[in-house]
Amino acid sequence: MVRGKLVHSVITVLLILALVASFYVEHMIQNNWDSLDHSVIVSILSPVVSRTLKPKDLDNFPAYSFPVFKVEEISKLIEARIQASTLKTAINRNLSDKDRTTMSSCIVEYSYLYYVDPLLTTAVIEQESGFNPKAKSVQGAAGLMQIMPALYEELRPQLGLSSDPTDICSNIKAGTYYLSKRIQHWDGNTYWGLVAYFAGDGGVAKIKKEGSQLYDKTGTSTQQYASAILGKLYENYLILGREFPVDAGAYTVNFVVRFLQ
Repeated sequence: MVRGKLVHSVITVLLILALVASFYVEHMIQNNWDSLDHSVIVSILSPVVSRTLKPKDLDNFPAYSFPVFKVEEISKLIEARIQASTLKTAINRNLSDKDRTTMSSCIVEYSYLYYVDPLLTTAVIEQESGFNPKAKSVQGAAGLMQIMPALYEELRPQLGLSSDPTDICSNIKAGTYYLSKRIQHWDGNTYWGLVAYFAGDGGVAKIKKEGSQLYDKTGTSTQQYASAILGKLYENYLILGREFPVDAGAYTVNFVVRFLQ
């Protein structure tokens, strides 16, 4: 019995130390961000630290111009995101080279067709499905960008989509088109466009009117959803060694140690 209590005490102390260390790492990164080597942070700490990005003024998050990305860059990015994921992350670690290449090609093609940042499309796919083309939610949303059946059927004749909503290119085409329309509807504001992708234009209107967040059945708020994707977008630029194209004065980046998530 004494030995059991000792083991329990040791485990408790170790957990407390891990928690304190996690808070310390998060605090140090947050307060020393400007002096850190970002490439090292991304390559070494990505499995440990994730970022969220929140506009300082939700209604005035600026529209931005994004650079040209090659299919090979998007493929490299997807591979890096999967490798940097933790065991807690719902991500497709068995993505084949063929599917990654197809996915990368369609992300580039349809992002530029509908004027959406390809790195944003990639971030949405990671958030929605973890790069799993066959992902399905309990609500019935399907594919990489988790398109609801009714929306997919509505867009199918207009966009010439496959009858299979989990088809990689058709799903990306539908999702990118819909995301583009939501961003355009909210005057080029990517933050509100993401919220609308998550909760609909009516959801955005309700949030603006009532000043409170909406939640899905998993307990994720609209703000958590949009900020998480914008954080992934920010990280995607760092991974590819590109400058983030949004004015630094328009947002704040927060760091979350994944142990605490």
